[in-house]
Amino acid sequence: MKKRIEEYKLYILAGVINISLGIALTSGLKETAGSLGRVFVAIGGLLFIIGMGKKKQREENHLK
Repeated sequence: MKKRIEEYKLYILAGVINISLGIALTSGLKETAGSLGRVFVAIGGLLFIIGMGKKKQREENHLK
């Protein structure tokens, strides 16, 4: 039996991975990929915010 991961958890996980990749690019490759790292951090932050919004929405619907 397969257990599906909930959608909001996937968004949060993708956000954390993008943020960590962005930090690695920003700090490790400042001259060549520093700006790309900032873009990854921004996208990761947006995915994290979307995931938290979906979690809140799910909890509100579950309580009704």
